[in-house]
Amino acid sequence: MEENDRKKMKMIRNEQDEEKPDLDRLSCLPDSILSHILSFLDTVCAIKTSMLSKRYRFLWTLSPTLDFKLFRYSPSRFKPCYPHDLFDQKGLNVLSFEAHVNHVLQCRENSSLKMFRLSLHVPAGSDFIRNCIDYAARHKVQHLRIRGYTKRGSVALPRPLLISPSLTILHLNNAVCSSIELPKSLSLPNLKILRLKNFEFSDSNYNGEVFSGCSSLETLVLNKCWIRPADKLKTVGVNCLNLKNLEIKYWRSPWRCFFEQSICVNAPVLDFFKFQGHIAKVKFQDCSQCVNKAWIDLCCPTACTSFDVNGRMESTSESLMDMIRQLWNVKSLSLSMRTIEVMSASPCLRPFMFENLRFLRFTTEEKYGEMTIPIDEVMQLTKSATSDILVFDGSEEKQYILECSIVKPKKAASPVSVSMHVLSFLLESSPSAEFLSIEIPKVQSDEITL
Repeated sequence: MEENDRKKMKMIRNEQDEEKPDLDRLSCLPDSILSHILSFLDTVCAIKTSMLSKRYRFLWTLSPTLDFKLFRYSPSRFKPCYPHDLFDQKGLNVLSFEAHVNHVLQCRENSSLKMFRLSLHVPAGSDFIRNCIDYAARHKVQHLRIRGYTKRGSVALPRPLLISPSLTILHLNNAVCSSIELPKSLSLPNLKILRLKNFEFSDSNYNGEVFSGCSSLETLVLNKCWIRPADKLKTVGVNCLNLKNLEIKYWRSPWRCFFEQSICVNAPVLDFFKFQGHIAKVKFQDCSQCVNKAWIDLCCPTACTSFDVNGRMESTSESLMDMIRQLWNVKSLSLSMRTIEVMSASPCLRPFMFENLRFLRFTTEEKYGEMTIPIDEVMQLTKSATSDILVFDGSEEKQYILECSIVKPKKAASPVSVSMHVLSFLLESSPSAEFLSIEIPKVQSDEITL
């Protein structure tokens, strides 16, 4: 392999010498800079540049980035993208995506990788996916993103990846359940960011070492994950001494498992916590006093017919308050309007102390604008209000409250309504708060009924 590399580089230098009088300024740049420029392209586009001139013929093989995407009906995308001297001149209709990727890996220079991405939206062979991951690990990849999609057999992560000292960012996404096996343990001393999507935790694949083995982990995102129902495993423990950012998004354990399953967080320096989706039981150990910023976007499904909707909404609200009480030390708290709606389902909200809360924010999905109001003015509004709902309208400056049930928004801005007892609860619980920021959504129709 090394002898072939030397011959290839010698060929490149000879061709460069032949073309030198006609080179443009861009082509005169050294290989290291040009390969860095190519690293911003996906691999198919980078290969296309080999057709520009002899100068670029093998330049793509030096790129520190490999980016492969396979969508449905995508093989035709690759037909004009291959150099004619590397492939059959009759065309690419006989080559599959897997053959294309394998050929690219064989042609590429034997150098380290900064980033490797394989994004599959149609099924591929488990051996093929594993070989790609193994190639990336053996070439000291720093940033690895895999969207695995298999129908026959799951992919076991190769050992070189599980103990890689070079890996700093790892994204693993299961297009369908169990395409990629969750490793029982990891030993990644320099991993900073870990994102897991569509993974099931169970007694057979989880013992806590997948997180504790990443001693430098700073950001963890669990997206659409869950604990297997009726399994021996009841708690997913997040034990990370250096974790600063934790995001739990759309946790998928069913409602019937809520009271027996939990996520236990032990992160002494945790600074930011984000929770999005259906309620899950989250317990903080020795880190709640460290969380400075929290963002909660909670929704309560109402389509399930096996549970009483009102009772479930009220139970969700109570569980939400248990979570919020653990965040007593936050300085900035963001609550979505869906979260406010869940909170309003509780008839009695008992105030408790956010001792250091300075900034309170209400967020929305379709943001049009934002208004920030001093807490003193908000308190005056609550005292002078004549109804159980406050309506904040950002269409005009200083127009905070509207005493009407139907509003025609101005300038494409829709008013925001907040239950009075929720707002009073938040104000009473935040004696040090200074500002309330409200995101104003885009208007959805000509008139909105509150």
